[in-house]
Amino acid sequence: MTVMTRSSWYLSFDPRPAARVHLYGLPFAGGGPSMFRPWSAHLPPWMELRALRLPGRQGRHHQPAFTDCEEAAAVLAGSLARESAATGVPYALFGHSMGALLSYRLTRALLRAGEPAPVLLALAAWPVRGATRACMPDPAAADDQFVAALSELGGLPPELAEDPAVLAMTLPVARADFVLCRSYAYRAEPPLPVPVLALGGTGDLAAPPAGMAEWHDHTEDFRGLRLYDGGHFFVRDHLPDLAAAIAGEVGRIVGIGAAGLEDVAIRKMHP
Repeated sequence: MTVMTRSSWYLSFDPRPAARVHLYGLPFAGGGPSMFRPWSAHLPPWMELRALRLPGRQGRHHQPAFTDCEEAAAVLAGSLARESAATGVPYALFGHSMGALLSYRLTRALLRAGEPAPVLLALAAWPVRGATRACMPDPAAADDQFVAALSELGGLPPELAEDPAVLAMTLPVARADFVLCRSYAYRAEPPLPVPVLALGGTGDLAAPPAGMAEWHDHTEDFRGLRLYDGGHFFVRDHLPDLAAAIAGEVGRIVGIGAAGLEDVAIRKMHP
């Protein structure tokens, strides 16, 4: 039975009170905390996965979803700063697509406010100049067109696309999220004083490898671009390798050696 830690803004499916690093996960447009449920099994025991609970979805259905990326970033930065001050535990951020956009902008908000920054930004499927708009669903499109675009992108499995009850619950949030994505405007800013690891799919048309490589010029410490077979949702097919890459970089940054990183492999062999 999974034990969960709940707060007003994050969910931990596998609480680790002795964790030396917290990894906050931010979902893709239309996604929720449940996308991170499998992650803990692939992370070393010194790292706790905390899935952000954005308004409008799981556990916060009564709250309107964000539609402006800067407003969302400011709210999330405030929550993260309070949590960081309360725990004193270093943290890293992982975001997929919209989640990467929010991770980037909230880090900028934290830095402007003089708050502790993440030890690593792991950004998947969102170029610094924004996703290719022609490849992203139009939030103003009719339902059938919007669902078709979501399905083509990979964000809506066929069984859900054919379930009217599921669509009635998920489409309003997905539309709001894509409005938020369209609110993003690239601006020239000084390189981040935060390590950045870029993660992309080789066949992702919305966030092509060339666009993901541009993160190199927007940080003082670029940890590389790692490419995986697949499209915009390559994350689903490469979770073990992805989690290992993130944990490996965090371990090197905070000084946790290879022995600590091997613990996850040992636990898999001897559960």
